Amino acid sequence: MQKNLFINALILAFIILSCSPSSEELLDQGILAMDAQDYQSAEANFEKLLEKSPNNYTALNALGVAKYRLGKSEESLTFFTRAINADTTNYKAFLNRGIALVALERDNEAMLDFDYAIDLNSEIVDLYLNRGAVLFKYGEMDRALFDFEYALNISPNSPVVLLNKGKAELQISNPDDAVFSFKKALEYDPELTEAYYWLGLAEIARDNKVEGCNYLFSAQSMNFEGVDELISKNCMQ
Repeated sequence: MQKNLFINALILAFIILSCSPSSEELLDQGILAMDAQDYQSAEANFEKLLEKSPNNYTALNALGVAKYRLGKSEESLTFFTRAINADTTNYKAFLNRGIALVALERDNEAMLDFDYAIDLNSEIVDLYLNRGAVLFKYGEMDRALFDFEYALNISPNSPVVLLNKGKAELQISNPDDAVFSFKKALEYDPELTEAYYWLGLAEIARDNKVEGCNYLFSAQSMNFEGVDELISKNCMQ
């Protein structure tokens, strides 16, 4: 009788263990949850995976992204750093940690991560966009424009790159080039609301007030924040 109980206990234990999802299954489930923007489920799956495999680079980096998406920027840094320690040759965790650092207003540290990531892989558009955005924030327009132009060489049809390039061009008093960039951005994405706003500003800077106001009205109709004051200032008789 005791022998049978022992055998049954072994069978039960084997069934319980065999029902435990594998690392590969947890990774797949986590990625599917990320794709569905179900970041809480993704977080849970990646945490379980890391219990089995604490140095899994993909899980560490993905868990950092999930936590960032859940508003846990500070916590995400831990996992991006662990991912970097697991693989110092992959740019992705450096990029992601940099983005989280920007969210925490730790821009100097973020720039170091973006610079290092670019050294690892110089052909990633998001690296130049994010570094350029920090440079733009601090008024370093020539350097920001360099990054946006480099990003455009990598991805010539990117409306987001064209938008940012135009913003830098406008800030260095080059409204003609800015208008070209904004119009190109809208060719590729007519729903890019921010481009209408900036195109309006650029046309007004070129003394094309009527055309500029029309673009501002378009931004207003798309509920772009902050455009009402500009319309009141520039477009009301």
